[in-house]
Amino acid sequence: MNNKETVWDRVEEFRRKYLVSQIDLLPIDVFTLAEIDLKLNIIPFDDLFEKHGIDAALTQDFSGLYVDAEAYIILEKGPIWKQHRLRFSVAHELGHYVLHREKAEQQKIQSFEQFYRWTRTNGGEKYTLEQTANEFAGRLLVPRERLESHLSQMVEKIESVMLDWRTSVDFLRKFALKIHGTYGVNAQVIEVRLEREGLWIIS
Repeated sequence: MNNKETVWDRVEEFRRKYLVSQIDLLPIDVFTLAEIDLKLNIIPFDDLFEKHGIDAALTQDFSGLYVDAEAYIILEKGPIWKQHRLRFSVAHELGHYVLHREKAEQQKIQSFEQFYRWTRTNGGEKYTLEQTANEFAGRLLVPRERLESHLSQMVEKIESVMLDWRTSVDFLRKFALKIHGTYGVNAQVIEVRLEREGLWIIS
């Protein structure tokens, strides 16, 4: 699994399997996907972010999903950016579940710490497990068709007065800030998706 197109194929296969009846609903409900569809146990983990710098992590046997206890408890009441970060973190772990479960099982991993180290080293491969899980999460949470539609609507409004919009980093950031809430992600995720999907190429 060493290119983004392969990851995208797996995302769309996953979407067709679990989200076909909710294809137009945003933001993607990653907790329902994890708990109801994939039957993962949600396990609050004290100080997960403080100790490991992450909001969520799969258990080594892929039967459960640790989530930072504080972030989980304040999920609906905490700062929006924290909610968005947790949603992306859970989607990232779903990426590991879909893309890497088989490979991890071959490693006979026995503990969370061992699994954590493995996902971040993976023998030094250039395109790491973390990168592919990030790509999975981004594509899952920000479907290309919806993003392209939002961009087209914006371009229709501004193209006649701002011919150089495609080369404007400032405009890219403003666009991301305008729509990121619809997808339930932080604005930086929108910026990355625009680039990764080839919808916004700034030289």
